[in-house]
Amino acid sequence: MAGKPRSSARLRSTFDRVLVHDVKNVSFRLRLLLSNLEEHWADPQFRETVKELLAASVERLESAIGRLSAERDAVLVQVSLDLNALLREVVERPPRRGKAAARTPIRLALGAVSPIWGDAYYLGDAIGSLLENAQEAAGPEGRVLVRSFAAGTEKRPRTVVEIIDNGAGMTPEFLRDRLFQPYHTTKPDGVGLGLVTASQIVRFHNGRIRISSQPGGGTVVRLAFPADPGAA
Repeated sequence: MAGKPRSSARLRSTFDRVLVHDVKNVSFRLRLLLSNLEEHWADPQFRETVKELLAASVERLESAIGRLSAERDAVLVQVSLDLNALLREVVERPPRRGKAAARTPIRLALGAVSPIWGDAYYLGDAIGSLLENAQEAAGPEGRVLVRSFAAGTEKRPRTVVEIIDNGAGMTPEFLRDRLFQPYHTTKPDGVGLGLVTASQIVRFHNGRIRISSQPGGGTVVRLAFPADPGAA
C-alpha cells in the first residue's frame, strides 16, 4: 500500500519542539555536571560518570543535528503499520538517556489488533518518549506494562495501546491545568516537552491520547488509533 505524505506548519513546529526538548535536556545535564565537578572530581567513580555523560551528550547533540537536517522539509509518510511490531522495536531500542542497568524493565502484553495508518519513524519516537516518561516515573525498582488490544465498533474499529507505570502519579490539578502545557513537568531534570510533542504526533495520526493518574497510584497513558480500513 502506498504511503500518504503530509506536510504542514504545525507538523514542522512539532518536530522543532522535539529538537528543543533534546537540546534542553543535554544543557540541563551539563550544567548539573559543572556544578558538581570541583567537589567530586577526586572520586574515580564520578570521573567515570563524567565520561559517560559527555559521550552521551555528544551522541545526542549529533543526533539532533542530523534530524534537523533530515526534517528541514518535514513530511509525515503513513503506511499500513503493525503497531505491535513497532512496540516491540521501540522497547528493544538502546536507552537514549541514563544507564541501561538503571532502566525499569518493560513488560509487554500485546493482543490481536488491526494495523493502523501511520508513520513508523515519528510514531515510534512518540511512543519511545512516553515509555521513557513511564520508566522515569516508576524508577529502577518500579514496573511498566505496555499492552495493546482492539476496541471500538465494527464500523469504527480502534487499536489501543496502554502504557502503565506504578510511579508516584500526578495530582488532579496537574492533570487538569499543566499536563499538556510546554515546559511544565513533574520530573526534577525534565523540560516538559516530551509529552507535548508525543501527544501532537499521536493527533497527527488521527489518534487520541488520554492520561489517568493519581498521587501514589501510578499513571496510565492510553493511545487509541483508528484501524486501517484497507487492512485485511
